[in-house]
Amino acid sequence: MSSNVTAQTLSVDNVTSFINQAMIFVKAQLLTPLLQLLIVFVIVYLFLRAVKSLLLRLQKRDIVSSTLSEQIYRLVSLATYAVTIITLIYMFTSAREVIYILIVILAVILLSNWSIIADVSAYYIMLAFKQSHRAATLVELPRLGIKGKIIGTGLFYTRIRTLSGKIAYVPNHVIVSEPIVQLTNVQSTVMLEIEVDTPRLEKGNPVEYLERTIRSILGEARLATRPQDVTVLVTSADSNRIRLEIHVPVMGAEPRPATINSIIAELIDELGELSPSIKLKPLA
Repeated sequence: MSSNVTAQTLSVDNVTSFINQAMIFVKAQLLTPLLQLLIVFVIVYLFLRAVKSLLLRLQKRDIVSSTLSEQIYRLVSLATYAVTIITLIYMFTSAREVIYILIVILAVILLSNWSIIADVSAYYIMLAFKQSHRAATLVELPRLGIKGKIIGTGLFYTRIRTLSGKIAYVPNHVIVSEPIVQLTNVQSTVMLEIEVDTPRLEKGNPVEYLERTIRSILGEARLATRPQDVTVLVTSADSNRIRLEIHVPVMGAEPRPATINSIIAELIDELGELSPSIKLKPLA
């Protein structure tokens, strides 16, 4: 009877010892690595969330476009995942070859997104060598056919408002590599549609009379940079009314509202006897 009790006691002790050893193994060999993995994934998750939040704020401030924001997030995500996976492999294997693999993967990721790296590098090159142009600077990129006013330089591209009023987003590496001309005297055009009574002349052409009169009005008021370059086009004419389209060259990369209002007010005042009706037309 006592031998059976002893055997059962030894059996229970063996099971208890096995369980204790198993718990020690789990804690030493599995629990610590699992906690490390959990911590790493939490850090990666929080880091990517912070990057995405930052890009959204930059996008709302019009510093980066939505397309560029997606490209940057994809680049950061790929690099982060690659570094994380390779680091975990190295932690558990201590194989130096893993480091070489990491370098190759990062090089491939960077080369596949070279334009982003080039734009950021170009931005800091412009700052270092003071090649960045201030806002409102009038510039021309002859090879690209872009001429206009710089309205801002960001980390990835420079925004230029062209003479037609459109906004061109030029990558910074293009600004650095392409020839760029800083302009000091740029003209834009004000286009107006004018309808007046047909002048009653004893002799001469009414349209030629109107053309000379309009050039004279704008020249004497100094509203056109070159009165001789004012163009007058007839769009319709009859015995009562003549409709004209005039193009007035003015200073600046884009016409100022005050300049446009002055031109319209001067023409209405000087052509008052012909009952003028004047409308501003957008440039094509």
